[in-house]
Amino acid sequence: MRKMVIIDKKRKYFLMVMTLLLVAGAIYRMWPQIEEIFSADDTIVLKKKQLFKYQRILQSAGDLEKRVALTKTIVAQAESGLFTGKTPALAAADIQKVIREMAKKSQMEIKSIRVLKPQDVDESHYLSIPVEFVAIGVIRQLKEFLYRIRAAPKYLTVQKVKTSVVLRRNRRTKSQKLERVTSNITINGFLKR
Repeated sequence: MRKMVIIDKKRKYFLMVMTLLLVAGAIYRMWPQIEEIFSADDTIVLKKKQLFKYQRILQSAGDLEKRVALTKTIVAQAESGLFTGKTPALAAADIQKVIREMAKKSQMEIKSIRVLKPQDVDESHYLSIPVEFVAIGVIRQLKEFLYRIRAAPKYLTVQKVKTSVVLRRNRRTKSQKLERVTSNITINGFLKR
């Protein structure tokens, strides 16, 4: 014979709540394993994305190394135009020598040369060495001299040019003849510190 167990309502709700708590506790305890089962595909996808990202970074590192090497060669080529003196005084002597050679080729006469105080170039690794000199010649010679400065293999810039022209009048024809141009020129040469 079977006996029927009659459960009152309070006990019935109590058993249901306890069952729910037991199931919730089991789920809480087993959650990492459950999550691992359901998210294994997502983890693989995430790992593949991370791997792809790292591969791109490695490829770009190779490109960066090429860029750095190219930049170094460009800087080395650019610095070949700098004067190579261990001190600014030695570089100034080289600049004076170059100026004298250019003046001689342009058939200009150098009256005086004076080296000015070296200056920093925009707080960088380079110094500007200004050299001031007085040159005498005609306009064609001055033009040729300035062109030689611009076309020089070493970096030279003309900072300042101040010229005065001496005209000679012919009393018979009352015409003016250009005799000489006296130029006070400041040229900058550059040196790596």
